[in-house]
Amino acid sequence: MNLNSKRRSIYCVVILVTLLFVRASFISFASVGSNLDDKRPSVLKERIEFKVKWSFIPLIHTYMEVYRTTTGDSGSPYRLTHQAAMNSFWNDRMESLINPDSLLPYLMETTIKDGDKRWKEKVVFNRQNQKATFIHSDRKTGQTIVEQYPISPLSMDPLSAFYKLRHRVSPSNPTATFDGLTGSRWFRIEGKLVRTETVDVPAGSFDTYKIECTLSYWPTKKEAEKELKKQDKDEIKAFTLWVTKDSHRYPVQIRYRLSVGSLWVRAVSIQDYGLFS
Repeated sequence: MNLNSKRRSIYCVVILVTLLFVRASFISFASVGSNLDDKRPSVLKERIEFKVKWSFIPLIHTYMEVYRTTTGDSGSPYRLTHQAAMNSFWNDRMESLINPDSLLPYLMETTIKDGDKRWKEKVVFNRQNQKATFIHSDRKTGQTIVEQYPISPLSMDPLSAFYKLRHRVSPSNPTATFDGLTGSRWFRIEGKLVRTETVDVPAGSFDTYKIECTLSYWPTKKEAEKELKKQDKDEIKAFTLWVTKDSHRYPVQIRYRLSVGSLWVRAVSIQDYGLFS
């Protein structure tokens, strides 16, 4: 497995995994703004730090955070963040602003840093028109590209889908499926509760729900070529997720099986500042 394909596997699993179906929200993104760089008050509610290993080889540190923000008449949206960093050369970050009731996203921003190069992508969800706008730059010319895609009322982004999945699956609701858009790809994540288990990770010992998951993703459009590039092919990944049985539903461990060995994501630190009211 080369570095780029390894990085894509890590990023898809940790983001889409690391990686509550309630009523759909039809609130327009315009009511909360369309830029996560906006300076809005926010309070950190949860921070989980992970170490990622490929079998016994340390790869990266990553963390997930949950904030509550305050923005005008839209209540207090949650801001979900995920950052994966190998070093100062390679550092990726994703943020999602979601409705506090439906947990459906208003917008998602991804920042990709590779050496001295940096790219930013944005997906804005307009549920009134059932369209998502994908804004990104051509990596060769730097030209801004704006694309629109039709979405369903329940379409999500990777962070909001993972947040819903960890809170949704339980003995009373043993399965869950969420669909959505990453920007250049559609995805579907499915989870099924298989049993309860006690797991030991660097952050401590936890009673957990063990959830078997499947992640499918495919490009929003395919080039008419005889041989598709790897990033243009449909892919299906399987992984196992352990979330705590308490009301926090912390994701404390993820196992992703590779053709050689396994990718392990384990919590090393959990900071909680109180549940949302």
